[in-house]
Amino acid sequence: MGSLMQESNTFSPVRADLSFFESGTLLAGEASLDGTAGRRTELGAFVEVLRGTDAELVPTVAAWASSAGPLRGEDFRRLADMLLQRAEGAGPVDAALLSLHGAWAAEGRPDADGYLLSEVRRLLGPDTPLVATLDLHANVTEAMSDAADVLVGYETYPHVDMYGTGERAARLLLGLLRDDAKPVTTVRKVPMIFPPENAGTFEGPLRAVVDEVELLRQRPGVLSASLFTVQPWLDVPEVGCAVVVVTDGERGWARGEADRIGELLWERRREFEAPLLSPEEAVERALAVPVGPVLLVDSADSVSSGSPGDGTAVLRVLLAAKPARPALVTLVDPEAARAAHDADGGLVRLEAGGRLDPGRSSPVELVGRSRRVKTRRVVFESGVGDGLTADLGRAAVVEVGEVRVLLLENFVVGWDPALYRVAGLEPEEAQAVVVKTPNNFRRTYRGVAEDWVYVDAPGASTPKLKSLTFKEAPRPLYPFEDWDWSPVGHREAAESEIPYGRDA
Repeated sequence: MGSLMQESNTFSPVRADLSFFESGTLLAGEASLDGTAGRRTELGAFVEVLRGTDAELVPTVAAWASSAGPLRGEDFRRLADMLLQRAEGAGPVDAALLSLHGAWAAEGRPDADGYLLSEVRRLLGPDTPLVATLDLHANVTEAMSDAADVLVGYETYPHVDMYGTGERAARLLLGLLRDDAKPVTTVRKVPMIFPPENAGTFEGPLRAVVDEVELLRQRPGVLSASLFTVQPWLDVPEVGCAVVVVTDGERGWARGEADRIGELLWERRREFEAPLLSPEEAVERALAVPVGPVLLVDSADSVSSGSPGDGTAVLRVLLAAKPARPALVTLVDPEAARAAHDADGGLVRLEAGGRLDPGRSSPVELVGRSRRVKTRRVVFESGVGDGLTADLGRAAVVEVGEVRVLLLENFVVGWDPALYRVAGLEPEEAQAVVVKTPNNFRRTYRGVAEDWVYVDAPGASTPKLKSLTFKEAPRPLYPFEDWDWSPVGHREAAESEIPYGRDA
C-alpha cells in the first residue's frame, strides 16, 4: 500500500519539483504507515482498517504535495521509483491498495497516475486485486481503468470524505479477497470541463447528479460507483468528466446507468458558471458589511489549484481602500518573505508578489512593520485533509495600516484558517479575509465567515476557462464547443470519430 498525490495545473508557470513533497509529506518504508496513522486521509484509513485484520501491511511511500505545474521529469522518476522499487521488493502479495490524486502530470507523462497504476499492475500480474482511490477531480484515463480492478472516488466537495473514501476502498478490497468477486468496470467519459466554484456536492447543480450516483451505489451487484468532475486546468489528451461503475461480474445495465448519469451531468453543463465581481466591487462590498469577516475568494490564484499564489489584484485594491478593520491576505513570494522574515520587528519597504506569474500580475510596494512567523509548519484541522501538514518556509507578516500581508516562502494551500492562525492572525477578528481556493473554504470557514464573494482576478486557475488556450485536449469539449451530445448516440457512432466513446 502507498500514497503518492499531487494535482497538476498545466497552465501554471511554476513547475513542481521534489521540494513540493518535502514541504508537504514525504515518508518511505515503515514511516509511511506510522507517520500517517491517525490522519484523516485515505492512507490513514487504509492503515486503521487493515491493522484491525490479520493482514500483513507492506509499506511503500506516503507522499503529498500542494498543486503546481507538471512535475519535473527527473523528480517524477525518483518518486515513482520510491514506490515501485519497494513494491517490487515485496515479492508476491495478495493485493495492492493505493491512494492517488488522478490529475497528476509530469514532464513527458501527461497521465502520471495512469503510468503508476500500469507499472504496479505489471509487477502484480493480471490476477492480483489492485484498488486505488482518486480525488473527485481526477481525470480518469484508459490506462487507469485498464490497470486497476476498482477506482474509488471521493463523494464530496468540499472534500470532507478523504478518510471515508479510504475506508470504503480498504473494505472493498477485503471483500474482493474474501468473496472472490469479479469486478468489471464501465467508464463513461463526458466531453466537458467546468470550474469548481459552483460545483460543490452539497448544493447547486451537481447535487442531483451526486444523488443519482449514491442511489446507483446501493444497487445489488454494484461494488463502486463514482462521479469524477475533473479539475479543469489540465490540457492533456484524455481530459473530461467521467462516470465509473464497477459491478461484480458483467452486468449489462451498468453501461446504461453510467450513460444516464453522464447525460444528467451534461444537461447541467451551463449551470456551473462562477458568479464573479471585480476586485473593486468585491472589496467595496466586503468593507461595507457592518460585521465581518467577509471572504474575498481569489480562486484564480489558488495554490491548491496549481496557481503560484502571488497574485496582487485583490491586495492592490485593499491597500488603496485603507480598511478601518483588519484585512488578511496571503502572498507567496520567496524573496519578499525572506527579507521580511530577516527584518523581524522592523519597518520594511519592499516589492512583493507578481514575480512568479508576471504575465498575469505585477508586484506591489509594501511599506510597514514586519513580524516574523516563528512556527514553520501548519497543520490542517478544519475538516478538509485534517492531519496533513505544510512547511511555510521563512514567513512573515507585514502590517500596512490594517492590511496584514502574510508572506510565504513556500507554496501552501490556502483553504484552512489555520494558515492565518499559525501566523498569529485570527480570521474571526478581521473585516475581510482573502481566501485562495475555489470551494473547500465553504467547509473550513464555516462558522467563521459572515459571507463571501468570488473575485474576478487573473490567475492560472481562473474560472473563466475560455480565456485559456487548450492545445492537447480532445475536441469537441464544452465549454469551448456546445452541441447536442448523447452518450447513447455517441456509443453508436464510429469509434474513431469522437474521443469519448470508450467503455472499459
